[in-house]
Amino acid sequence: MKVIDDLLSEKEFKSIQKIIEDKNFPWYFVDGKSYAGDGSYQMSHTFVELGKVISKMYKINYPVLSKLNVHKILRIKANITFKKPTNEQSPMHVDYEFPEKTKYKTAVFYCNTNNGSTLFQNGKRVYSKENRLVVFDGHQKHCGVDCTDKVRRIVINYVYTEKEK
Repeated sequence: MKVIDDLLSEKEFKSIQKIIEDKNFPWYFVDGKSYAGDGSYQMSHTFVELGKVISKMYKINYPVLSKLNVHKILRIKANITFKKPTNEQSPMHVDYEFPEKTKYKTAVFYCNTNNGSTLFQNGKRVYSKENRLVVFDGHQKHCGVDCTDKVRRIVINYVYTEKEK
């Protein structure tokens, strides 16, 4: 697992944040944070699914993608959850189902600072801090933890294979 603070320049970060926090950004209701019908809900925006660009907003991801060692993008999806009375966690999951031998990465980019987090099955936790990125093995189970101190928690998840080094 690798955590990178201040991933982007202030200008690049603020540009993404301004777009994704805009009242006209297209968010869609999802019945389930980890899997359909899991008892949780969120809003999301899918930029890439199954390797295909499906959103006109895709270009906002260029600055983050330029910092990753991407061979093939499998999925890019933004998630927004809303303030809860307690730091509720969603069920543990992986973002993409691949055979165990397939190597892929998941990266979570935090668009705002709040007391929510990403919790990993091994007990490690990464708190939501704007312009922070955490990169980890895609087979590692994790979950989102809702915030209690801000109106919303916004992240962008990147699932990809890496270029050979």
